[in-house]
Amino acid sequence: MFPIQCPYCQNTLRFNGERSYVCEKNHNFDLSKQGYLNLLPVNKKKSKSPGDNDMMVKARREFLEAGFYNPLMEEIKLVIETELNFESEEINILDSGCGEGYYSENALSNLKGLTSQIIGTDISKDAVRQAARKYKNNFYFVSSIYSLPVKTDSIELILSVFSPNDSKEFGRVLNENGYLIIVSPGENHMKQLAELIYDSFRQHEYNIIKKTGEPFSHVSTHRKTFEIEIKDSSMLQNLLKMTPYYWNTSKDAQAKIENCNEIRITCDFNITVFKT
Repeated sequence: MFPIQCPYCQNTLRFNGERSYVCEKNHNFDLSKQGYLNLLPVNKKKSKSPGDNDMMVKARREFLEAGFYNPLMEEIKLVIETELNFESEEINILDSGCGEGYYSENALSNLKGLTSQIIGTDISKDAVRQAARKYKNNFYFVSSIYSLPVKTDSIELILSVFSPNDSKEFGRVLNENGYLIIVSPGENHMKQLAELIYDSFRQHEYNIIKKTGEPFSHVSTHRKTFEIEIKDSSMLQNLLKMTPYYWNTSKDAQAKIENCNEIRITCDFNITVFKT
């Protein structure tokens, strides 16, 4: 079952065999040349171009495709394959806040014992464009996670990596035995990068269980910590552009980063599993 619905009337969207998806009320959405749909109504936008811009998307892709987060991808796969129990081997998966598609492809595809249809959404059109251009086996669309154009009870698993979350909307689209995995920063995540920018490092708080709340129950939390070695300043700047630190970096701190050609950085993640 294709789980996408019209963002205006919530009726099923069906492919017309050409380049468009149409609902029974004749709301029409054309596929882009890259193969994604823009399902974000104008009245849901808070700016002309919401979400990450093209510069940030390209920086993220260059960093992630260098393999720095491979241990995280392997851990997410392991959690799904060994801990989650689905009623069917055929599942729909939503990558919420999918960015340029790296997590959809590397953490969610080719899961042992499962046949999955992966859909991914982000409010950034630049990010979704890049995702759809490269990862043709998945289906990507632009939308707000606070008003998902996804059918009720149609999803078995949602993955959200460093992205905003809406428990009410996630609970609506997940079926009654669905799972939500939220990846958030562990207490020492990016410690050394923060120390280049600020006078001191403040540990990240872990409050995902409390923030998520109903209709979810907490199943488990997995901690994944490892170090990466970055050997040139351009890659370090790519990493910076992926983080909230980017917007608060002073000229002096930027100069430190530009002159830093080798650094070891702690990657620290909490992988929290919830069930509906």
